[in-house]
Amino acid sequence: MNETMVTVVGNLVADPERRTTKSGVPFAAFRVASTVRRLNPQTREYEDGGTSYYNVTAFRSIGANVYKSLKRGEPVLVHGRQRVNQFVRADNSLGTTVEIDAYHVGHDLGRGTSAFTKVAQAQFDDQDRLADAEVQAAFASHALPDPETVRYEVDDEGPDDREPVGSGERLGGAGKGRAGKAGGETDHSLEEDGDGADGLALPALSRG
Repeated sequence: MNETMVTVVGNLVADPERRTTKSGVPFAAFRVASTVRRLNPQTREYEDGGTSYYNVTAFRSIGANVYKSLKRGEPVLVHGRQRVNQFVRADNSLGTTVEIDAYHVGHDLGRGTSAFTKVAQAQFDDQDRLADAEVQAAFASHALPDPETVRYEVDDEGPDDREPVGSGERLGGAGKGRAGKAGGETDHSLEEDGDGADGLALPALSRG
């Protein structure tokens, strides 16, 4: 399957928005305006050309970092998978948008400086005390797999196919109970054919 990969340089039209898909996957959505700069052969100066707008979506960790790092008007570079989306407006006219599924996002350092801060685990909500970096680092090695990206192996062997406990022996031992020992003693071993609740045999009773 062929995919169109693009790299776009431009500026954020507005602050990124934090949202969640129907299946519960968090993402950040933002728009990038990319304006072409062309050299005017007569004046020998660069002038602004046309502006292209891109709808960008960044999922999961990259989305969380984008949401907390980028602001309106900042110069950025976006690399990802391009998708041209056609839709019908309310007046039945046909509209087209260019969308990017972002794989890499960063500031355009050709136009300024930026400071990098490493995080143990990217999060949208960093105000809660449980979002503290030390708390998240403590449990990072115990994190569950991402259900959206990890394929699980299913064991086809169902509960009915498993070997019973004790290889067919009844819980508590297979010895038959014996009543009426010398002196009227009671043998409390479990009877194999008893009628106890949940399949457990009851102790044999002595007969006086």
